[in-house]
Amino acid sequence: MRFLTILLLMFSFIFAQNLQDTEKKDQILQDKIDKLEKPMYTPFVENFILNELKALRQENKELKIELHQTLAKKEVEISNNVINYATSTINNMFYIIAAASTIFVIVGWNSIRDVNEKIKNIIEEKTSKTINQYEKRLATFETDLKNRSRQVKQNQMEIERTNNVHSLWVRVSQETTINGKLEILDEILSIRPDDSEALTYKAETILEIGEAHWALSLTNQAISIDKDYANAYYQRAKAYTVLNQDNNAIEDLEKALSLNESYTDEIKNDEVLSKFSYITETKEV
Repeated sequence: MRFLTILLLMFSFIFAQNLQDTEKKDQILQDKIDKLEKPMYTPFVENFILNELKALRQENKELKIELHQTLAKKEVEISNNVINYATSTINNMFYIIAAASTIFVIVGWNSIRDVNEKIKNIIEEKTSKTINQYEKRLATFETDLKNRSRQVKQNQMEIERTNNVHSLWVRVSQETTINGKLEILDEILSIRPDDSEALTYKAETILEIGEAHWALSLTNQAISIDKDYANAYYQRAKAYTVLNQDNNAIEDLEKALSLNESYTDEIKNDEVLSKFSYITETKEV
């Protein structure tokens, strides 16, 4: 019994450790993605990210295979141990019954039948308790494994979505036509509707064809998702400028500069926003 308990604890520890390592790697990858300040459009960096994601997905796949193999092996071992324990217990109880019956006959008791019934009831009760305990443990163990497997599958799906999104961003960086960019950005948004970066970049692309109202709607969505995304304020300022709403444009430019001072040069060199270059000078003073 103790050996079986130790075996279960060791397996749970190894399983938890493997999942913890996977979660740490996923967290590290997510942290890297969250800390990006601009899209990774260069092929070399993108290739590196894709290779890392491929390696991580392969490792997740191997972990899943190992998990199922280990689970199958442990289930067989546990079942054998339960059967052996139950068989040994029943045999021992029958030996006890035989010995007790012999003693009762020698002593001359007339209530052997009642004693046998009580002993049988005790044996059945103990056997039932033992089996129920193992069934509960196995059920708990199986539920935990199912939850872990579901988590592994979710992580794998998230990695595949991230991989697809990064591939689409590479295509956006290589696309030269506006309609082509919009189609690819729509694919990204179909995978991640709450991607503020994709919404903002789509607004920037739409501004190139003069659709200021549409761009304004998209930047409003992006800001509602991420209120600290500087580029969303910058692109909304451009949309406001095209719509002759200079006061709103100035507010958004000041907000963008407060979040990211690197927009100073971009405002000076932007044809639409160059008339607000005095804001950058005031900021520098």
